[in-house]
Amino acid sequence: MSYDLNFYKKTTDSISKSDIEGYLNRLPNVINESGTQWFYQNKETGAYCTFEYYELDEEDEDVEEEHFNGFEDTKFAFNINFIRPQFFGKECFPLVDNLVKELNLYILNPQGDAEPKKYEKGMLEKEWGESNLKFAKSNFEEWGLSYLELNKSNYSWEFSKNRNSLQNSLGDSYFVPGIYYVKKKDSNIVNTLAVWPEHIPYTLPKVDYILVQKKIKKLFRTKKEDGLIKYSELVSKLGQFFVDEKDYKVIHPENANKISKLFNELPLIGSFENFGEGIAVDKFVNINDK
Repeated sequence: MSYDLNFYKKTTDSISKSDIEGYLNRLPNVINESGTQWFYQNKETGAYCTFEYYELDEEDEDVEEEHFNGFEDTKFAFNINFIRPQFFGKECFPLVDNLVKELNLYILNPQGDAEPKKYEKGMLEKEWGESNLKFAKSNFEEWGLSYLELNKSNYSWEFSKNRNSLQNSLGDSYFVPGIYYVKKKDSNIVNTLAVWPEHIPYTLPKVDYILVQKKIKKLFRTKKEDGLIKYSELVSKLGQFFVDEKDYKVIHPENANKISKLFNELPLIGSFENFGEGIAVDKFVNINDK
């Protein structure tokens, strides 16, 4: 179940196949192994989509090429699946908007319009998003989907998208965690989770749980212990040592050195294994069947 777009150009424009290939090859996070398919996947956020160049087989009598006066089919297409978190659209449709703007292309939208046209920025994302929620809701139970509240989902995507740049700006002495998605046992509710190893300088995103990894030094050995703690509980215990930024908290080296004892005394509610299991980003949606 997917949403597809085809790209057209004016017959008077000199845009070539190599021009479009050049744009796609310059995109970050793109793999092009076949020469005709550009698979975009951001490993930080998990969002993905596909651009493809297709040529109709002369022997394929079932496929009828569409012709529009004044337009020429570039034979490039875009594809994004339905039944995904809404942030798939937030990340992928700007790639389409920029391609169309940069090369003056037109879009044939098989989901609606009967001819190639220009779309206002954000319109295709909006159309996909509305259909995505509708399909997710109607297939929620049948597909065994899980649910993550929209604001949490979009926040996690935004933080994950910017994680590397934040890590680079803070430097190697800090740990900027990725955000993971966890489904509780016997539940279809998804929670967000970050890992904090030891009491090192740390960036704390707004997540539901933190997996704390302790190293407690004993007389002749070091005891390792890990477990979950709620975000609210962690902040109540250690919040005074963090500096508030716009969308996250940071504990700087001078304070990280002060909290060794408090960190190792944090009350943990149990292990990750007993709590639930990790879930991939294409297995949850931002609407349920209620």
